[in-house]
Amino acid sequence: MLPGTWLLWASLLLLARPAHPCPVGCDCFIQEVFCSDEELAAIPSDIPPHATDIVFVETSFTMVETRAFSSSPNLTKVVFLNTQLRHFGPDAFGGLPRLEDLEITGSSFSNLSTDVFSNLASLGKFTLNFNMLEALPEGLFLHMEALESLQLQGNRLQTLPERIFQPLTCLKTLNLAQNHLAQLPRELFHPLTSLQMLRLSNNGLSSLPQGVFGSLGSLQELFLDSNRLSELPPDAFSQLFCLERLWLQHNSIGHLSPTVFSTLGNLTFLNLQGNVLQALPAGLFAHTPCLVGLSLSHNQLETVAEGTFAHLSNLSSLTLSHNAITHLPGSLFWDLENLVKLYLGSNNLTALHPALFQNLSRLELLSLSRNQLTTLPEGIFDTNYNLFNVALHNNPWHCDCHLAYLFSWLHQYTDRLLNIQTFCAGPAYLKGQVVPALTEEQLVCPVTRDRVGFQAPGLDDREPGGSWDLVAEDRAARSRCTYSNPEGTVVLACDEARCRWLNIQLSPRQGTGPQGLEYNASGQWDLRSSCGSVRVTMSVVALPAVP
Repeated sequence: MLPGTWLLWASLLLLARPAHPCPVGCDCFIQEVFCSDEELAAIPSDIPPHATDIVFVETSFTMVETRAFSSSPNLTKVVFLNTQLRHFGPDAFGGLPRLEDLEITGSSFSNLSTDVFSNLASLGKFTLNFNMLEALPEGLFLHMEALESLQLQGNRLQTLPERIFQPLTCLKTLNLAQNHLAQLPRELFHPLTSLQMLRLSNNGLSSLPQGVFGSLGSLQELFLDSNRLSELPPDAFSQLFCLERLWLQHNSIGHLSPTVFSTLGNLTFLNLQGNVLQALPAGLFAHTPCLVGLSLSHNQLETVAEGTFAHLSNLSSLTLSHNAITHLPGSLFWDLENLVKLYLGSNNLTALHPALFQNLSRLELLSLSRNQLTTLPEGIFDTNYNLFNVALHNNPWHCDCHLAYLFSWLHQYTDRLLNIQTFCAGPAYLKGQVVPALTEEQLVCPVTRDRVGFQAPGLDDREPGGSWDLVAEDRAARSRCTYSNPEGTVVLACDEARCRWLNIQLSPRQGTGPQGLEYNASGQWDLRSSCGSVRVTMSVVALPAVP
């Protein structure tokens, strides 16, 4: 079950063996004893007197008798990993006044009596992970006043006695993850005034009692992820003044009180991923200026209001992916001067404000993948001097003159960019082409009936000419021109010396598509640009397939 743990112990104990007797089925290494013989029938009675640590791995004995280790009073650590333990005698670990670390992981016992662990006044770490415990008696932890770490992960606990943690005033870490807890007694954690980490992940909690965390003034990390929480009391975290990391992902939270995080002035990490939030209340993060990491992915957000992140100048990572966001205010991220990673993928964005990333000079990673973007506005990345990882894939990029800025930017920084998989979705004759592999002459915009002419990549200079609105790529030099018919089905790119690029859109069948050229036909077009006009004549013959 825990091969990594087994190998760790094996590697730590590969030391020179002392010249003294060792229990049958065990290996002895100076102060450590390692027992992994499946035929070992009981706790050995001849454990070397100077041993401090003993580890049992995959042994087959099923019971620890009363005071089974009384002949080894120097033991400070006892570990059972993946054994067949099912029963414990009264005071099973009596006679171990120096025991500091007791672990029983991966066994099949389902209940314990209150007298099993009596007289363990020196115990600092107690681990009962991945057993089959269904309930704990109220007095189980009596006389464990020195306990600092209690691990109860991966059992079958459905409820806990309200006073079970009463003696544990020095406890700093409590792990109750991966149990079946559906509710918490209101005063369950009140004695734990020294607690710094509380794990309640992967349970069945649907609500939190009023004030259940009220006495945890020293708490730094709280895990409430993967439960069934649909709402949080406005004062759920009101006394957690030292809280730094809060996990709330994978619940069913649909709305948040504007003040729910208002006392968490030291919070550095907040995960709200995988809930059903449709909106964020104004001022939700107004009192969490220390936030460095914030995840809001996999919710149902359609937009994020201006000012939502106004107070988060220390934020380094922001995740808004996998929502339904269609629009983002231009100034939304302006106060995030320390932002390094921004995830906006898998939304419904169709356009971005030109100033959206304006103040993000430290931005290194940006994900815009899986949206509905067809182009990006001019200059949108001009202040993102450290941006080297950009995800743009799975957008319907329209490769015409409006994509000239992105095309130019990709070419300018191609030596440092890590993720530039961008493919054209249109026009039809460029569909499937990789954007950085195109040439400038291919990024052209077809004219319309009232704007006959052609705009070259990257410019917005227009020169009226009667019913024609004609634009050259470099109007001053007049050395490069792109000619087009009004429908945009025939495009010819020329420079001063010669014409270098021609595209004619073919109609696959008679009478279909715009006025292009059909197979086995010839055509003639008068193309216009600001440089003048040119007539193109073309014949196309489809040759029979060679068998």
